[in-house]
Amino acid sequence: MNKNKLTNKEIDKVVKLKDEPEDDAKYIKEMYDLADKNKFKNNIVASGLAIAIASVIMISIIMNITFLRPKTDVAISKAPTKDAISKDTIPKDTVDNSTTKPVEVKPIEIQTKVFEFLDIEANRTSVLQKAVALNKGSQKGVTVYLLSEILRLNTVAIPDSTTSVEKFMKALTSMDWKKDTDYTKLQKGDICFTTDMPEKHGVPSHTYIFMGWVEEGKTDYAFVCDGQVEEFGTILHKRNLSIPTTKLDKFSFFLRK
Repeated sequence: MNKNKLTNKEIDKVVKLKDEPEDDAKYIKEMYDLADKNKFKNNIVASGLAIAIASVIMISIIMNITFLRPKTDVAISKAPTKDAISKDTIPKDTVDNSTTKPVEVKPIEIQTKVFEFLDIEANRTSVLQKAVALNKGSQKGVTVYLLSEILRLNTVAIPDSTTSVEKFMKALTSMDWKKDTDYTKLQKGDICFTTDMPEKHGVPSHTYIFMGWVEEGKTDYAFVCDGQVEEFGTILHKRNLSIPTTKLDKFSFFLRK
């Protein structure tokens, strides 16, 4: 056998030795490639983590800024004011008319108070008792005491010293009560005076309070209140007004505040 000729086993060994550097290079290359892939992957993971952290931080900052910033763009619910409420949207009886001029309420006239007071029987009874007491217990000539007390009980300051028709008339005129001779203008509660006493000009013979006509549309007789209890039995009775009689003087004028 030729010693210089290589056997198949030796050839394979030579081939194997010949191929080993290529395998090493290939292995090294694969290792580098794997390292690059791992590095790339790690970079991606790190970048993703960084982005996530940055996102969380940004969201936190935005939320804090939004919380602290004045909410000028948010509608604030407030209680409606008078001016903000449309009068067309609420019931008419709840509309505030405080800005309009208040309606002036006229005080109840004195003659109305007097009439309403005397229209109650209990009041007539009690005021007669007071008048009789002022007249020293007598019902005779009690009219001025009676009418004076009635007016005092209804805010008219008639002096306690008023004891005659003349004084009574002057007390009223001094308080600016106006005189009127037209009996068709009489109102319930007006203070009436009859014609003058004989030989005493300007001094009426009697006074009474007008309480209404006996028959509407006729002025001959009226219901009146006075102190002629002995004759009529009560302070409220019927009396001639526009017509004369043989017993009683007729109406002359009335006074009204």
